[in-house]
Amino acid sequence: MSPQTAHSPGPGRILPPARDLVGSIVDRQEVPLPRGTWRVFGLAFAGFATPVIGFVELAQRIQGEAKLPFDRALMMWARRRHSPRRTRIVRAVTELGGVTAVPVVALSAAGYLAAVRGSRRPATLLTVSLVGSTVINSILKVMYRRARPTFFPHIVQEKSYSFPSGHAMASAALAGCACVLAWPTRWRAPVMAGSAVYVPTIGATRVYLGVHFPSDILAGWCVSLAWVGEVATIMWLADRFDRSASH
Repeated sequence: MSPQTAHSPGPGRILPPARDLVGSIVDRQEVPLPRGTWRVFGLAFAGFATPVIGFVELAQRIQGEAKLPFDRALMMWARRRHSPRRTRIVRAVTELGGVTAVPVVALSAAGYLAAVRGSRRPATLLTVSLVGSTVINSILKVMYRRARPTFFPHIVQEKSYSFPSGHAMASAALAGCACVLAWPTRWRAPVMAGSAVYVPTIGATRVYLGVHFPSDILAGWCVSLAWVGEVATIMWLADRFDRSASH
């Protein structure tokens, strides 16, 4: 008898469950799906599909050079509210969603969670979500190559393409991770309230400064919402499967 035949399972023999996530879903005779998995799948699908549809709709209009009526209207509304004092405040606030502040906050939180609290998955969620959103944003900008708006002179200078907004994506990804991590804790309400102020504020600053169309902001939010939602779902499933296998 060959070694291969000796180790081959019989027709009625149950294969041991695979230890990876996909294998646990496919072959779950001994490791059942965690309770509530299908409900989470449904919510995750809706949470992914809705923003993706929104992004695709915006992208198609931009590629077809269709005019989005709210872009010019909102930008000119913001232009009429320019003042030296307000501009100084906006220039400072917009940095809270920039390439320095967001990574510093995310990596500091990830380091704290991993080193002090011994929580690797929350740290992974932050790292994967923020790094992934940055990479996705760079790819999408090159794909769509949308020029920056020219309705009025830019208050700050940006050299990259406009669609989608990197500040909108980074701030939404950071806020999304914070909401996911705070959800099972007593910090849920204040974190969600803070996120509801932080994300729109960063988006508004980009419009005020003249460097982004409002549709760039909406597209950035859509992409980050879909991305963070899927990363969080995968992390949740991995955690539940580990718990199921250990019992």
